Amino acid sequence: MGKQVAFAADCMNAGDEVAKLQSGEVLLLENLRFYPHEASKDEALRLEMARTLASYADLYISDAFGTAHRDAASMTGVPKVMGQGASGYLGKKEIDYFSKALQNPEKPVVAIVGGAKVSDKIQLLENMMKNCQFMLIGGAMAYTFLKAKGKNTGTSKCETEAETKKGKIDIVALAASLLEKAQAQGVEMLLPVDHRTATDFKDETAGVTPDDNIPDGQMALDIGPRTEEMYCQVLAKCRTAIWNGPMGVFEFENFRSGTWAVAKTLADNNDKLMSIVGGGDSASAAEKSGFAPRLSHISTGGGASLELLEGKVLPGLQILTDKA
Repeated sequence: MGKQVAFAADCMNAGDEVAKLQSGEVLLLENLRFYPHEASKDEALRLEMARTLASYADLYISDAFGTAHRDAASMTGVPKVMGQGASGYLGKKEIDYFSKALQNPEKPVVAIVGGAKVSDKIQLLENMMKNCQFMLIGGAMAYTFLKAKGKNTGTSKCETEAETKKGKIDIVALAASLLEKAQAQGVEMLLPVDHRTATDFKDETAGVTPDDNIPDGQMALDIGPRTEEMYCQVLAKCRTAIWNGPMGVFEFENFRSGTWAVAKTLADNNDKLMSIVGGGDSASAAEKSGFAPRLSHISTGGGASLELLEGKVLPGLQILTDKA
């Protein structure tokens, strides 16, 4: 913009700095998260802060998609006080891509789901079954599904139970029910048929299992080469792909192959396959793989994109009066 950016050290007492602004000048406020009212559970306190922030401006534009899932003073309070709110260019891009993928996707649709725990992705898996024809499961969560099928998981990280507000739940039984639900809904949920393993959680030369069982004393840290090939063949025939979670411990050089293979296949088919990468670890993996520039969209919001994929309404988007 070619403009000097002024700074207000106290965002709750920035009236004097705002008054000095000339047309076209920019003022950056101190980090809102330093203030307890920003994320207070008490709406009255959030609105108190919002009224101060709203007094500095005539219009509210939100490009903070990464925090759109938070009912915070700056995200929902300010537009509520002002009676107006619009998305910026980044916010509009996020809304457009997720709308295409979730509301009227070009089929076949595939969800690539990884990560450590099934319990973190229950709502995502159930919601995505409504739109997907294929689900490719990777990461440590795959081992819970395999355990539910009676497979050996060795010393791999394998979630078997989780604490909830209602008490402990059996995650292995839950995984079994998700497999049944996918079959009943005509969704092909694919699990690893082989694995890259190590003797411990460290970056050592990978062993490869002959099948989907993980031997005693071995820890799976990535999908195996046959699984890679199978998953990539599915990706190549799809037209919409939603990726949330890596296939393995991509931070280790010996265990990034599965994640890199997914990224490369999405990139190689970008002329006919719309790919959306959820934020967080998936976005980091896409960037580190070097294939990010050839993917359709990499979301800037880990938590926000996860909640959208779970079918939730984001408060920071819902409050806006102009999302176009």
